[in-house]
Amino acid sequence: MKAAIFIAISISLAALHAKAEDKVSLALPEGTTEISASYDCGDFTLDARYINGGQIALAELQWPDNHVIAANVIAASGARYAAGPYVWWSKGNDGTLYNVTKGENDPGIACTGKS
Repeated sequence: MKAAIFIAISISLAALHAKAEDKVSLALPEGTTEISASYDCGDFTLDARYINGGQIALAELQWPDNHVIAANVIAASGARYAAGPYVWWSKGNDGTLYNVTKGENDPGIACTGKS
């Protein structure tokens, strides 16, 4: 058995302005875990896939017209992921989606984990 798990992550056209068949492959250490969760964000559902292996911690986030691969960044509490203008900050079963282009005072979109 190989020491690494290979995961191909498709990046959307909107995220990278690339061809639809372009992919990014990451070699993750054995023991990498994946957890999927869905969140009710009022007007839409956000689906998340958390990928954790060694020092790699990613969140693949999908909501209407958006597909983002975000990296874990420092947070005072909970788990915070950032990619481009988006920040996804989760704590317990809930999370908040921010678009940093809206400024520091933007309250973000509160999302509640679905059972």
